[in-house]
Amino acid sequence: SSKTAPIVGTMELTPVEKLPVSKSTTSSTAELEPKQHTDWNAVVIASLVTFLSAVETTVVGMSEWPYMHTIDRDATSQFFGLVSSVSKFGHAVFAVVFAFWAYRTHSVKVPLIVGRGIAFFSCCVYLCVEMLPSDRRYLMLFCYFLFGVAASSSTVLRAYIVAVSSTEDRAKAYSAIAVANMISIVIGPLCQLAFSNMPYPGHEIIEGVLKFHIYSAPIWIASATNFISVAIIWFGLRDVYTATKRDSDGAMFTLEGIKARINVVLSLNLAWALIVVCWIERIVSNISTVTLSSIMSPLVMISFGWDGQLTVKMLALCMGLVGILALGVAASFFFCKKLLSPRVAFLVALAISVVMYLLTYPFQMTSHKMQPYNETSGAGCNPNEYSWCDTAYATWPVVFLPIICAVMGVGVPLAGISLDTVYSKVLGNIDQSMMQGAMIVSEDIVYILGPVYAA
Repeated sequence: SSKTAPIVGTMELTPVEKLPVSKSTTSSTAELEPKQHTDWNAVVIASLVTFLSAVETTVVGMSEWPYMHTIDRDATSQFFGLVSSVSKFGHAVFAVVFAFWAYRTHSVKVPLIVGRGIAFFSCCVYLCVEMLPSDRRYLMLFCYFLFGVAASSSTVLRAYIVAVSSTEDRAKAYSAIAVANMISIVIGPLCQLAFSNMPYPGHEIIEGVLKFHIYSAPIWIASATNFISVAIIWFGLRDVYTATKRDSDGAMFTLEGIKARINVVLSLNLAWALIVVCWIERIVSNISTVTLSSIMSPLVMISFGWDGQLTVKMLALCMGLVGILALGVAASFFFCKKLLSPRVAFLVALAISVVMYLLTYPFQMTSHKMQPYNETSGAGCNPNEYSWCDTAYATWPVVFLPIICAVMGVGVPLAGISLDTVYSKVLGNIDQSMMQGAMIVSEDIVYILGPVYAA
């Protein structure tokens, strides 16, 4: 995410490049962080584990709402928003739990393996959800909560990257993790597309218990990735014990330790106005992302009258394109970063989001009436659920979807990379772990509350 200087009204803010950096801060940081060589093999293994964890999420993402709405017609878009919020809440809370566990045990392997075990269990429960005669949406909510908990175990790899990389190579090491996540955005939808022509209810593996169809096939793939992940973690990942760091941070997770770290941060000569601006900009820029990801599936089914199978196919194609565009943005930012400053890049990203709202507005020349409700497929606009079905218009899919792909594939990654870059420069040469944690908290606020608001 990037940080920017000139974004608040009349407030005069110092450009990032001119911020003073304390020599004492720089020297103390150098003393705390002894010179080390980067273990690129460990970075690659961590990136591979990140990819397998992320692809488990992206391979299921396209079919979440269509499947829920197909097997439980009492599931509303508002309930789907609640499901997304609960999943993110589980991720936020257990990210702290796994971080504490990894710190206390001096190991990332065990928390990661436990996380994969939780993911496999949630996949098994998800595959059996149709065994319930009614109210299946509540079991799906429980599954997505577990998915969020399982995904949070991978956050310990951020600290692992710090332990196995030198200060000079840290940006490149983190970029490997970012690329792994972006590749998963491409691979996940491709896996979903491979089964997009498979009808529902599909084939029964165990009569009345297990089925194989367009919605369950991705879960079978997700289940398999857990076994691969555990094997890689167990045999390929090595734990790193940073004794020097632990001697100085021994009470890090105690109340006194947290207070001490807060006091250290507050005593630093930081540009707090810019830091707060960066937090606000992260929240604002993420609102569009959370809104789109929360309502996209229900919106296209309601607006365009697409059934679950067509919705999965079209959104999988769109997300594959988004992943390719995001990889292009990341590569261009890495190789052409001197051509465009992070502040300007972030402003461009925000402008792209603003243009999206203008271009996707349902003007008469580019829109049509809402599709009538189909009780068989559950597609179309149900007037018993939405009072605006007879009066609202929807932008043509040929206009709407390409614009959304451009925003998600270009605007979102550009905003993320540029704001991260600005924020790290604003913080300067200090131990950034606590301040980066504050930025993550601002993200979690949007990810937890955003889906409920959007739905």
